[in-house]
Amino acid sequence: MDTARLDIAVPAGWRCWIALTRTPSGTYAGIAELSLSGIPRCALVITQQLSWDAAVERATLRADHFVRQWTPARGH
Repeated sequence: MDTARLDIAVPAGWRCWIALTRTPSGTYAGIAELSLSGIPRCALVITQQLSWDAAVERATLRADHFVRQWTPARGH
């Protein structure tokens, strides 16, 4: 099986990556991890067998959600 790891664009200080393994049926499953300053904040286990694009999209949306949740709002 093929395995690939991809960094997902997130704001400075954050890091997000996704590791996907291609299943025999040609779909992908894997895990994504989001960290802030090296401290893991959330992991997303992708158990559904998705296309590559759908798995990356799911991880990106989840990362965006948690970055917004844990980034304090800046007052003007």
